[in-house]
Amino acid sequence: MTQLKRVKDAHGGTVNDVILSIVAGGLGRYLRARGHDTEELELRAMVPVSVRAEEEHGALGNRISAMMAPLPVWCEDPVERLHLVSAEMGDLKSSGQAVGAEILTKLTDFAPSTIASQAARLQPAQRFFNLVVTNVPGPQFPLYVLGRKMESIFPMVPLARRQALCIGIMSYNGQVNFGLIGDYDGMADLDSFALDLEAATAEVVATAPAKPKRSRSRAKASASANGASAVAAEPRSS
Repeated sequence: MTQLKRVKDAHGGTVNDVILSIVAGGLGRYLRARGHDTEELELRAMVPVSVRAEEEHGALGNRISAMMAPLPVWCEDPVERLHLVSAEMGDLKSSGQAVGAEILTKLTDFAPSTIASQAARLQPAQRFFNLVVTNVPGPQFPLYVLGRKMESIFPMVPLARRQALCIGIMSYNGQVNFGLIGDYDGMADLDSFALDLEAATAEVVATAPAKPKRSRSRAKASASANGASAVAAEPRSS
């Protein structure tokens, strides 16, 4: 998590933008390694988002809608890819797409059952998105069960019909873990895609080098020097 925040601070956007750019980079690597042409290829990810108003934080119940986030798979430069994702996500958020999707969802509460059932049948037949990417913020402190520490969390997102890949992402105690679910017939080499995600992560993290840390010995020497100066500056008592 610290490394992704460093990338966000260096290049702008949000941590979620950084994660989506990593997913796009991993998909590009995966497809190109298998001989697929990714020039001008842009996939679309369904990203669940919260539409809860600021004053509703802490209230019971979920208020979740979805945004269709473009993934610039064609772009091989990690910084440019991040900027593209940040710009697109900013435009989607300002357009009110998430709130609009929630309003459309609520219409089924008042529609006749025949219309609602027809709409439900149409949903799996449409290809509005290529994959699902969820980014769920988890607790940033360790959890324990019967005195045993939970080491990591890997979420699972169920595959919808006619989909080959779902990516569940969850942060926990300073980690960001990817849970991959793939259709065996469509994506049998899911472990290879996991390696592509790792490579895309390392690639973008390398663009934001860590700040050099002061060594403890230098810090102590500086403190000692400052202390000596302070003592020397005190007037002697007569």
